Amino acid sequence: MKLAEAIKILSTTYRSLDTVAITLIVDANEVHEALSKAEAGTVEELCLQHLARVHPKPKVKKEA
Repeated sequence: MKLAEAIKILSTTYRSLDTVAITLIVDANEVHEALSKAEAGTVEELCLQHLARVHPKPKVKKEA
């Protein structure tokens, strides 16, 4: 799913944002990148915060 579609769904739902966000399949890296660029206090930022909470950025394991 495209991130713009996920934001539109979250910004128009009356359900719990976390409940809806967990059902949306998005790229976690894309979510976190967009969140870092989002304007503070906007609906977009709020939606991205909920997506980031339920789709954490994967941790990269370093090889020894």
